[in-house]
Amino acid sequence: MDKFSLAGKTAVLTGAARGLGLEFADALASAGANIAILDVGNPGDNLEKLTAKHKVTAKFYKTDVTRRGEVEAAVAAIEADFGSVDINVNAAGIVKDEPFLSTSDINLSSTFSVNFVGSFLVAQACAQAMVRKQKKANGSNGAVGATHTTNGSIVFIGSVASHVPTTVQNISVYCASKSAVRGLVKPLAMELASYGIRVNSLSPGPMKTDMYKQVAAEQPAFARQVERETLFGRVGNPDELRGVMLFLCSDASSWMTGQDLLVDGGATSWNYPAA
Repeated sequence: MDKFSLAGKTAVLTGAARGLGLEFADALASAGANIAILDVGNPGDNLEKLTAKHKVTAKFYKTDVTRRGEVEAAVAAIEADFGSVDINVNAAGIVKDEPFLSTSDINLSSTFSVNFVGSFLVAQACAQAMVRKQKKANGSNGAVGATHTTNGSIVFIGSVASHVPTTVQNISVYCASKSAVRGLVKPLAMELASYGIRVNSLSPGPMKTDMYKQVAAEQPAFARQVERETLFGRVGNPDELRGVMLFLCSDASSWMTGQDLLVDGGATSWNYPAA
């Protein structure tokens, strides 16, 4: 059996209308997963391209992940449309460069609302759906036996910024929000293990997303410093996270829960030169 196969599985991803989230969706679809995307932004023709490329079903659910009602309604619709929720990847996030001494209430509130509260609410709703699926399969309370491998996989997207700050950005609120997200992993892994649900996080280093390219074009000094902070002297390409994401979401990592995978090009492995 191919433990990397996700055939017949349904993956719920937030923030996947574009950027890293869309890359994750494509990676999971390539392994056979059907894709449900929750986002406030419209994916345009990205879902049609994904469906045509991988011959899977992909649907978009316009959802503000900071609002419990919208999240619960979206997950209920996904259960009705796809039959189950098997995977949840929480990639929705925002960041604003703002010095700590003048950080605004708006930045503080919006960053934690999207990055932490949104991740919490979607993971909670998806975990509830996974438990419902298990109850239908097992009857009783949905708890699984010792021989069961995986009833579901939840992956939070953290950040290298929750491990070490960069010298060229003032993003204390973002760093704190991602640290809070990473703080969910171990307690949720403990609480959900009896239902066969694994919980892990992926903390990427700086990635060459469209947003990064725009900032790098406007601030070349920023780009040069970020590149200096990795051992390879460059930022990562989004496709370099595909294998890690597929590993976390599939039974290839069936013995792994409560962990954070740091994929940062070695940025946290040395004392890099300051700006």
